[in-house]
Amino acid sequence: MQRLQRAAVEELMAGRPDTTLEAALEVFEVFVSGSLTDEVYILDDVAGKRIAIAPTTLKDKYRRG
Repeated sequence: MQRLQRAAVEELMAGRPDTTLEAALEVFEVFVSGSLTDEVYILDDVAGKRIAIAPTTLKDKYRRG
């Protein structure tokens, strides 16, 4: 499991304004957690896929569509 500080994810997204959060983090899907505030967790093998768990506000901020 990898942990990223929210500030690092915000910086990553600033450098890639036309991409999705999933693409920037190189994950299949980003799930939300109301209890997370400052970190994003990346799990490498959940049912054979790489996923992330992020704060709800971060996912909402970078929602596309």
